[in-house]
Amino acid sequence: MKLIKYMFFSLLTGILGKALTIFFDKNVILIADREDVYMDEPLDINTLKPDTYDNAMDLRGTPTHVCVCGCNVWHLKVMFEESQISQYFLDMECASCGSLATAPTPVDDRNELD
Repeated sequence: MKLIKYMFFSLLTGILGKALTIFFDKNVILIADREDVYMDEPLDINTLKPDTYDNAMDLRGTPTHVCVCGCNVWHLKVMFEESQISQYFLDMECASCGSLATAPTPVDDRNELD
């Protein structure tokens, strides 16, 4: 009976060990505390510009919500009427990397076309 328990424990340990090895090979574990993610002061909107435009690309053509760098904040030129956005340019710039892209419009929403 002890031999069966030992074999079962060895088998279970081997399976879990292999699963954990695969998990840590494919994933990166990041441990952070509040001090790592806490900002002392909010950022000014003028600081949302890339330092250099070395990594900027021209992505205009297909409307998008998210830049290829992962950022979803954009610089856009808009016009207001009665506290509402009445018009906006379709060219927009990524706040993180400076890439140019095409702004989405309501017509681009595939759900409205169905």
